[in-house]
Amino acid sequence: MVTQILIQQTIIMFLLMLLGLLLSRLGAITEQGSKDMANILLYAVIPCVIVRSYITEYSTQKLYALGISAVIAVVAFIVTIAVAWIAFGMRHRIENFSTAFGNAGFIGIPLVTSVFGAEAAFYVVAFSSMLNLLQWTYGIVIISGNPKTINVKKVFINPVFISMMVGLVLFLTGFTLPAIVGNTIGLIADANTPLAMLVLGFYLSQVKPRELFCGAKLYLVAALRLFVIPLLTALAFLPMPFARGEVALITLVAAATPVATSTGIFAQKFGQDYRSAVTQVCFSTIVSVVSIPIVIWIAERLLA
Repeated sequence: MVTQILIQQTIIMFLLMLLGLLLSRLGAITEQGSKDMANILLYAVIPCVIVRSYITEYSTQKLYALGISAVIAVVAFIVTIAVAWIAFGMRHRIENFSTAFGNAGFIGIPLVTSVFGAEAAFYVVAFSSMLNLLQWTYGIVIISGNPKTINVKKVFINPVFISMMVGLVLFLTGFTLPAIVGNTIGLIADANTPLAMLVLGFYLSQVKPRELFCGAKLYLVAALRLFVIPLLTALAFLPMPFARGEVALITLVAAATPVATSTGIFAQKFGQDYRSAVTQVCFSTIVSVVSIPIVIWIAERLLA
């Protein structure tokens, strides 16, 4: 059942991405427009998605599940970073970063909430927060080659971390937001999937077709990011009796997402090959339409 819904949702997201591509070709989405939409996602939409997921009745069972999601997120990242390092080390910085960090924010959260419900974002937040932490510390060292470029401050003042803290306070205290505020947050959060896919569609429009399907490293990154890492993560969950059921599958969806859009942003910021980074983002996003349902279908049987 989960796999069937995933297939439907990945197709819907792919069609939305094609709409973004078409609008970009028609000049309806400009480069500045795509940056503005990305900022709206980062600073308004995704924080609302996270806060909304925490607007739920407190229970020790939910708190326990949240702790479990954090533990298995750590395991997932140990697998991910190890695979990326073994495959590319410091010789191929863009490929290492691309393999290590998936698009849990723009694709993982929309997929998880579409398949498991809005409250499921509650369990993917630990993964997203850890992703953000690692990108701004370990990831910056990888892509720049210079440990001095680490900006720890940005780890704790970014929208994802702040919204997670706000959400945790609401969850732990049981504070109820006024209905008009909750409804507003919900409406903003609902814009997550279409906006994220339109932005990715714009990125896709910037890559030439011959560049999109050429290069051995492009295929290697996609294979590692979309198949090897999530399947190895599922195998790593097997010895852990608590890494089962919906929470484990939610984490695996996040772990199986394509190359993070932030790869292009970091590449540009630190003088790396921006075009190669964007190509890896776009190619892996296209392949993920097929790979995510396959990986989760296998994981369902392994972690039943």
